[in-house]
Amino acid sequence: MGVRYVLQSERMGHEVPGMRGVYSHITPGMREALTAGLQALWEACLRERARIATRSPVRVLDVLLGPFRENTNKIGSQSAPKTGHLNARRPGRRLGRTS
Repeated sequence: MGVRYVLQSERMGHEVPGMRGVYSHITPGMREALTAGLQALWEACLRERARIATRSPVRVLDVLLGPFRENTNKIGSQSAPKTGHLNARRPGRRLGRTS
């Protein structure tokens, strides 16, 4: 993802040694790029998981896979859900088991 060394070190709780540590600084843009990259990776992983099966016995994963079930067409193939839809729980939806 192209994450800078100084940001990697901070995330792992390490201190950057030497001159690099003194003169390297983390910018808001670096954090935004990391967040966007991690979100894209998360959504790609969910899409790949949904290709295996759109249901899961693990409740939280079953809820996350819900948008993939809703976008299944008549012949059973799947299309990707709307961007940003994967990380927000919809109001009124319960986390109980589905039958």
